[in-house]
Amino acid sequence: MRVLAQQQSDEALRPGFFDNQVTEQFLIPVGAWADQAVDWIAVRLDWLLAIVEWPFENLINLVVEDILEPLPWVVVAIAFFVIGTLTRNVRVGAFAAGALSLCGILGNNYWLETARTIGFVGVAVLLCVIVGIPLGVACGRTDSTWRVVRPLLDGMQVIPSFVYMLPFIFFFGVGVVPATMVTMTFALPPLVRLTNLGIRQVPGDVVEASRAYGAPEWRVLLDVQLPLARPAIATGINQTLLLAVSMLGIAAIMGAGGLGRVLFQAITTQDIPKGMASGLAFFLVAVVLDRISQPEDTDSASLIRRVRLAWAHRRDPERLLTTGEGAGADASEGRFARVTAKERLPMGIAAAGGVLAVVSVFLTWTSGAGLFSAYGRRADEDLAQQSFSGLEASGGSWFGYMALGLGLLVVGAALMTLLGPGRGPRWLTADGSLISSLALLVMMACYVLASAADAAASYSAGAGVYVALAGALLASAGSFWWVSLAPHSPLHPLTARIGWGRVVLAGVAVVILGMAAISGWSFDQRKDVVRDAEVERQIAELEAEAEANPTQSGVISAQISALLATQSEKKLIITDGVSGTGPGLGIWTLAAGLAGLIAAVPAAGAFGRDEHLRWRWSTVTAGIGAGVVCVTIGWIATQVRSADDSYVTGVGAFLALIGGVVLAATAASVLKEFRRSKVYAEAETSFTH
Repeated sequence: MRVLAQQQSDEALRPGFFDNQVTEQFLIPVGAWADQAVDWIAVRLDWLLAIVEWPFENLINLVVEDILEPLPWVVVAIAFFVIGTLTRNVRVGAFAAGALSLCGILGNNYWLETARTIGFVGVAVLLCVIVGIPLGVACGRTDSTWRVVRPLLDGMQVIPSFVYMLPFIFFFGVGVVPATMVTMTFALPPLVRLTNLGIRQVPGDVVEASRAYGAPEWRVLLDVQLPLARPAIATGINQTLLLAVSMLGIAAIMGAGGLGRVLFQAITTQDIPKGMASGLAFFLVAVVLDRISQPEDTDSASLIRRVRLAWAHRRDPERLLTTGEGAGADASEGRFARVTAKERLPMGIAAAGGVLAVVSVFLTWTSGAGLFSAYGRRADEDLAQQSFSGLEASGGSWFGYMALGLGLLVVGAALMTLLGPGRGPRWLTADGSLISSLALLVMMACYVLASAADAAASYSAGAGVYVALAGALLASAGSFWWVSLAPHSPLHPLTARIGWGRVVLAGVAVVILGMAAISGWSFDQRKDVVRDAEVERQIAELEAEAEANPTQSGVISAQISALLATQSEKKLIITDGVSGTGPGLGIWTLAAGLAGLIAAVPAAGAFGRDEHLRWRWSTVTAGIGAGVVCVTIGWIATQVRSADDSYVTGVGAFLALIGGVVLAATAASVLKEFRRSKVYAEAETSFTH
């Protein structure tokens, strides 16, 4: 009876068919099967796992540890300049070198992780190329291979990125090598698909013609199919690289090295400085690798958009080969409009101003004390009977270097237009001269109007500062006159509507500059600043007590640390961009931003549809924005170059930098359309592209 009652009780507790708990009665041991399979493979196929792991481990040791890590950052930057120049052009090479140099000056730790990131991505992409291109060629040449491979690629490209990690963690553990394996596997499918597509898109009559002439199959492949499929293969390599970069950040969860690991650590510990620095370096590395590897016709697309497209088209990367219809549409020949006598005079005036700016940096900029360097370096507060040029750290420092560069750009624009109008680099033109001149004018005006440090009572500005300012005024006047006369026209007609969006964006830039002005431009926590006499007395007493009673030294050390921490929190000196205790650069950059906002109104077409008028004022807006950028870079770079420890520039300078970039960006849509006009007949009629 007891057994029967127990059975009835068990049946009463059993869930019904429509109860979700009933699924517990029909468990399928999938997890146990997987565990058994992993154990069996790890024991019986360890030799196969070692073969798979061997190329990754050895390539990482060779490329990362033996080559990239020991190299100085300057050598790597120069190498990428050469690579970018050879694979693309000088502009891409210069950008690659500059971006990697910025990663270098973030600090040695960040540079080491940058080098590792480049190495890990390079190894993953190299192995993708070694595996993917031959596999894609086989798929393109034989349908049977493609029928087998295609379902595998479809499956690989719908699997979530995190799921990729599971088998590699099970078989290879966590660390750099398994993370690189995951990255390579995740990034492989687009290269196989696009290589297959490129081979299949080769015209059949071309292939048959080569065979008719007796070419063996290997010659058909190497001399006909692969060269004609090269654009598709290049696009596949670029998409593979983008996916590898994005996956390397995710793979930091399983121990991937490089900047992804630093970024993951910053997120988990909520370390804002580390996260910002590592995120910036990761972004720069991604842009550099993308620009070097991307096809020419996609040069204008941003990295974020290209990564988004790479993820969106993981299953159908063939759609990324679609090109615009307008490429190469205009093959008409013509000559650029010659320099007229009217242009020569303003060009000469602008060039004379540029020469003055170049000469000024070799003259005296500061005497008796540093201007900006005295804020961050105590030694520059009193430099009695000493004078410094525009290039010295206690003189103009980075303001002098930028004055030199901007002056050379103005002179170069005049000479290039005079010798080969329309044939030189894009910005060695009339509008490039005006942008450089106005940037120089804004920068030098802010330099002259800036206040010296209170402790630098003996500071006086040298003649070089005023020569540079005079050169900026002369170059700006000549360049504006030159722009008003230059025969430039848009490649495409500008929209007839007023660009109020550009005006609103310029207003946003002014708001950012206003926020920058009231934010901190410097954070001073030097010892002589944060400690007062009372704290020094207490510390001295505690140190004497520790000497007298060594057994209490640990407790006393903790008390001293607490005193210093409290004092640091109370006495940290933050100087904003408007207070009299700082240089006041926030006020003048805000004033420049307001001037740029005013210039943005006619640039948007509010005063008429004249395209030349809108171009002129767009150039003015861009020049003012570039000037704000130069001011903030000059301030930040000067302090990086010479400031004492515990004196750092503040977020206000960074906000001002962003504001200047946003202001200059409002003019980009118009400036990119204008080029020097072309003449297509000996008559005086000229037509633009």
